[in-house]
Parts: sequence; C-alpha cells; structure tokens
Amino acid sequence: MFNSRANGFHIGAKAISKMYRLTPRMLQDLESSLRKFHDLLGGGRCDGWQLEELLVRAIQSDTQAQHNVYWQEGGHDDKADMRVRTNGETHPLQIKSGRIQGKREPKLVLSGHRLTRFNGDFGDMTEYLNNRTANILSVPYEQINDERGRRHIYTVSYVDVERLRGLNADAWTMNGKSYFQTNPAGVVSSLTPTMSWQVWWRIPIRLIHNTPPIVIR
Repeated sequence: MFNSRANGFHIGAKAISKMYRLTPRMLQDLESSLRKFHDLLGGGRCDGWQLEELLVRAIQSDTQAQHNVYWQEGGHDDKADMRVRTNGETHPLQIKSGRIQGKREPKLVLSGHRLTRFNGDFGDMTEYLNNRTANILSVPYEQINDERGRRHIYTVSYVDVERLRGLNADAWTMNGKSYFQTNPAGVVSSLTPTMSWQVWWRIPIRLIHNTPPIVIR
C-alpha cells in the first residue's frame, strides 16, 4: 500500500504563508532592547522566552506599518508562538534563539518541540514534522571574548518552514543516542528518545535569510 507519510508527501497539508519580515523600524527597536538587556544584566544571551516579548514590542513599535501581533505570555500553542496579521494575511511564527555552528559550512542549530505524545511512532512524528506551517524567526547569539573585550552578537534569521519538510518515515538512522535524517534541502533533523523525542534541526546558512548582525559591546 502507498504510504504518503513514509515517502515525504503530506496529503492535506495546510498552505504556508509567505515569510514575514521585520521592518527597519522594528529591527532598530529590537537592537535598542537588546542593548538595554545587556546594560542591565551583562552576562549571557537573551533567551527564547525573553526574545518573544522583545519581538512583540518591536513589532508594535512601528505604528506606521500597522502590523497586528497576537501573543500570549507563557502560551503553549503547539502551532505558533505568535501570529502577525498584515495586509489581510496572518503569519504564524515560531520564535527561536538558536546558535550558529561551524566555520567552513556554518549551520543554524535550532531545537523544537518534544514529541513524546507520538510514543516513538516514526510515521506519526514524520507526518507532524512535514505538516508544520509556521515559519521560524530565529535570533541566534554568539559571545566573543578576546583582546578587544566582550561582544554579544545577535542576528535575525528567517527560516522558511518548507526547508524543513521532505522527511521520510523510513529514513531515520540511529547514531549514538539520536535518530538522524537529511532532507532534500540539506537540513539535518534529529530525534532524541532520551530527551523526550525532542527534535533538532541543523540548517545550512545558505538556506536562510539573515539580517546584518547586531554587535553589542
């Protein structure tokens, strides 16, 4: 019997909205908020849950753009962390912090939801991953300490969720404690049973649109 899930097809999958982008005014507000964050707290990165609130404020800061953002603090919406409505279209967004790894072939590393509810069923987990519709707005962080002092570096990265699709339920292979699979776009997905089947993605930078970095000294 033809197995649509096992072959990376997703019958009835919902359409994906076009990628939402922050305006220059919003990016300026986000940079200002991140500078204030490090002025007050110093130390390490602004985490994902904090970024959500800063991004909501950034979107609201551009009153001329008239983008309406819907967000609930501490919400547990499995489909989107926030939704932005503009020009009659609603954009569901997942907000991630993430990190960029590698020098020769850099990749954006992101974590996703824990998939315990699927009880280790690769068909169900693969179908779920192939049918996600929220694009990802990631703000990866890097800290550099050298003779010039400490620098906090943030980049706004836009990830089209379509790049994460194309998984095959029969193609997961075990390596160490995790199952891995590389989709046709070159994105490496992994599932780790000992971490409640949490999904991770390693996304080649060439597949992502990045804004110029925000450097905070």
